[in-house]
Amino acid sequence: MAVQKKTNAGDKPAEEKKTNWMQIGVIAFCILMVVMCVLSFANFQNFFGGGGTAGPAEAGNPVAVQYTLFIGESPVFTNVDGFIAGYEVNESAYISVANKTEPYILYASEQNAIANGVIGMNIGESKTVDGSGAALKLTYPKADVEKMGLKFAELEVGDMLQLSFPYIDELDEVANGFRSAIITEKTAENITVQYGTDKIVMQFVGYMQIA
Repeated sequence: MAVQKKTNAGDKPAEEKKTNWMQIGVIAFCILMVVMCVLSFANFQNFFGGGGTAGPAEAGNPVAVQYTLFIGESPVFTNVDGFIAGYEVNESAYISVANKTEPYILYASEQNAIANGVIGMNIGESKTVDGSGAALKLTYPKADVEKMGLKFAELEVGDMLQLSFPYIDELDEVANGFRSAIITEKTAENITVQYGTDKIVMQFVGYMQIA
């Protein structure tokens, strides 16, 4: 940020400076180099399919996939992540989300559905695969809902809630992650919320390069 210099009332106006094109050229070159370094570091070209790999994704290919998790017909989480096509995991992933203090929990079954689903897809193609399952539900009595700071009377079927679940982080400490949930049933005494996903709509964004 440029700093403005104050002048006394009796000071003479500064003479108009001539444009120093050499200085401007040097600055522009430096900016260009910085931008090129950033793009090279981020592997954007390879990230979006410029890494020399073409054709349908095969098992073992590092790929970038955009995916949206659905509960019923309601989208509850969207992100772009890197996967190894066909590679299955047995642990949840904890994804940082802007403006959230807790990470989003992406279950192993969801990761595996995406990693396997991308096999055979071409860049830009979309596909729908199974989610973690509608059986992942919880029922909360009215009293517990009120303790959460929610007004039971105002809740309706179809409303989205955020549920926190504990896990052990990389420091072997207890932390909390969250899952989006949809109210699927409501009685005078309780609500039932589903946090398992019914489907995942995914799009193959491009190939990634692993250094």
